[in-house]
Amino acid sequence: MNLLNSLRRFNAVTGRLAPGISARVSRRVLMRPRAHAPKAWEADALARAERVGFRFGLSALRWGERDAPVVLMLHGWEGRPTQFAHFIDPLLQAGRQVVALDAPGHGESPGNESNAILFTHALLEAAVEIPNLEAVVGHSMGAGAIGYALSLGLSPQRAVLLGGPSSLRSVLEQYADGVNLQPRARTRFFDVIARHTGVHPDEVDIRHLSRDYQVPALIVHDRNDVLVPFEHGERMAAAWPGAEFLATEGLGHWRILTDPRVVGRASDFLVNAEPLRRVA
Repeated sequence: MNLLNSLRRFNAVTGRLAPGISARVSRRVLMRPRAHAPKAWEADALARAERVGFRFGLSALRWGERDAPVVLMLHGWEGRPTQFAHFIDPLLQAGRQVVALDAPGHGESPGNESNAILFTHALLEAAVEIPNLEAVVGHSMGAGAIGYALSLGLSPQRAVLLGGPSSLRSVLEQYADGVNLQPRARTRFFDVIARHTGVHPDEVDIRHLSRDYQVPALIVHDRNDVLVPFEHGERMAAAWPGAEFLATEGLGHWRILTDPRVVGRASDFLVNAEPLRRVA
């Protein structure tokens, strides 16, 4: 929090005098994830996991039989694979294998920086090496990455998105507000993001991209989520053909990962959801 307070004060002055510098510094701060130690309730899942690697250096944790269909999972910003701990046993009991990625710049995957586009590329790179990929699950930025990756060729049979953003621009606007980016610096900031990632933020809008999706989706969002407001889940579910929407209350952004009702509903969906009927 001290870093963000310092950045707010820096941007209040520099954003007017040198908007380019303000934009570049804000981009660097945004894309440097911090590492957080696992919680006590994650310890058992971590102890039971097998560490696996992918061709381009990505690291992941794996549970279950190697020949079983795979549920691929991706955590959110500054998150961990073991945050999906409550999902593991229900999926293993249903005959699935769970592979949960360390996103780029997180855990044992390479890099000191990360962003939503790198999260998306991680999903696509891992999926190429998983011949029996059946379903995907994402939380927060991991959910947003799934939404974007589906437009780039990711093709699971089912998807579960937990507390995910519906558009990248809205996430970046929220950050820009939080760090007090001044008007000219804010414009430069979006240009800097586009140059750095190779994708303009306006291109990553699941509300528009998902209109042509044929992947059955369960979208879960809590009404009290202060990090990714509830409207994101509502808008995404409204645009996605045939999507199921589970609205929760009182779980916020994080307890959505441990709530028995959410875990049960999501696990059942990942195993049993029927494919969408294609309209000729």
